[in-house]
Amino acid sequence: MFEIDFVDNSLKEKFANLENHFPREVCSEISSFLEVLRRDGDLSHSDCMKGFGKPITKISAKTFELQYQGNFKTKVLKILDIKVKSLDLLKTRFTIQDFLSDKDLIECIPQYDNPDKIIKAIELINQGVEDAYQLGLKLKHKGKTEKYIARHGQYAHSTLEELKLIKRTRKGRKLIPEVTEKGKLIANAPDQDTKKRLLIEAMLNYQPVWKVIGEVTEAQQPLTDELVKELVFPEADHGSNTSDRRAQTIKNWVKWISKFTGIPIHLPGQELQLTIPGLYSQENTDFYD
Repeated sequence: MFEIDFVDNSLKEKFANLENHFPREVCSEISSFLEVLRRDGDLSHSDCMKGFGKPITKISAKTFELQYQGNFKTKVLKILDIKVKSLDLLKTRFTIQDFLSDKDLIECIPQYDNPDKIIKAIELINQGVEDAYQLGLKLKHKGKTEKYIARHGQYAHSTLEELKLIKRTRKGRKLIPEVTEKGKLIANAPDQDTKKRLLIEAMLNYQPVWKVIGEVTEAQQPLTDELVKELVFPEADHGSNTSDRRAQTIKNWVKWISKFTGIPIHLPGQELQLTIPGLYSQENTDFYD
């Protein structure tokens, strides 16, 4: 039998409490791999590379990549690093479209970041609430003027349209929202968890969100407003107040997706390690900056 050691205490803590740090699929697969490593000290279909003066073995599993160094004389394996294949995991849980091009900039980034209100908005429109002012009012937006409340209804319309949950057609001077098939799935879903899962699928199929998810998971970039702007905004717009608010929307969506799915993301100065092993959580998700 081989002894498993770790390059530092932080990594040791992660492996001691797998369910507190990794999605459920990763926990299951890691346990199987560790069992074989303890027994045999090595795995077939692994790659060797040089590092720190000693060979490093790299394992590419279905849900993660693992690097370790083995010493067959002392029968000690030292685990050096593990990286979750977050994008592959998300693709197994959700239907994700293939983006054919990265170069197309999005014309209108949404400015409406609360998932619960997004779900409520699609339910209201499905019930026949079309007017932006009435929508803002029923979503409990408060303001001194009708114009202010209507603006928030318009933000909700724009967000749902970008996520392909509604489409708007012009009738006279007004744009009338109509719920799409994807939107109807959310509106008619039997419970809130299913509604949230369907909303996450819509968000992941929105190119800016998918691009940011890739950077803050597998590319290990910290999730910041600046990163969001760099990835999805024209450079000329980076300094605008509107750009700041809309970057905040994408950032909050990504944090919410991470919390709900248990996919860890990187935040400034830390990695967001979650205590949710499964897809669903009853915890409060109101953690916006």
